[in-house]
Amino acid sequence: MITYAMISQKGGVGKTTTTVNLGAALAAAGRRVLLVDLDPQGSLTAAVGARVGAYTTAEILRDPSCTLAAIHRCAGGMQVITASATLASAFLDLSEMASPAQRLAMALGTVQTCFDYALIDCPPSLGHATTNALTAAQVALIPLQCEFLSLRGLVDVQEIAAAIQESTNPNLRVRVVGTMYDKRTLHARDVLNEARTALPGLVYETVIPRTVRLAEAPATGQTILEYAPDSNGAFAYQALAQEVMMEDSTYAATGRHSCGHAEPACARQAA
Repeated sequence: MITYAMISQKGGVGKTTTTVNLGAALAAAGRRVLLVDLDPQGSLTAAVGARVGAYTTAEILRDPSCTLAAIHRCAGGMQVITASATLASAFLDLSEMASPAQRLAMALGTVQTCFDYALIDCPPSLGHATTNALTAAQVALIPLQCEFLSLRGLVDVQEIAAAIQESTNPNLRVRVVGTMYDKRTLHARDVLNEARTALPGLVYETVIPRTVRLAEAPATGQTILEYAPDSNGAFAYQALAQEVMMEDSTYAATGRHSCGHAEPACARQAA
């Protein structure tokens, strides 16, 4: 299982949208996809039309052995671990737990043979949730809203990722995807070009456009591939999924995706 952590220090940059729709595009390509809502606001949970069950991300942080019971089917042929407001208290309790930065990695390690991809939607902050997500992930994916202020925020996120590489996850890779891109504006093009110049090789070629359809889809509990399959947003996320899979297959062939977790047996995929 390859795990992506969607991280940003600010909201409204397309983080949850990318988690949902990249996941849907991967699922449409035949991959087994698990979404993980690590935001107490539960935006991802709502966006895929999932109901909060007895076990959520709060419970799996406290007891990683209950992870399989926390998985439910959701939109787009994917599965999800939901979140609720109780997750905030779980983060406060982390300091009293053994290996606090590795709780999510421990939880996902129990189901990693069940899925090809896990996509973690982090809250718009760089606290305990992000630390856990980056420790569990092979890739830190940063959605870059194609505006100047978002470009400035990349530095802080990169510093956090570098700290995680030095402490708990030396194999972590960092990638960036441009979001809310308006090709009609010179400003958006300049921001994207500046990011590619400053971060050579880290910015995906695929860019996610700013579209009304992408904004509308979450209210219906559908992915963009279900809500507007012929839209530019759907085509963009399918292109991103192809780029992700191609890159990951290259890393898998060289063994660079190994995260050091044992591969436990998984008797079944949760219903």
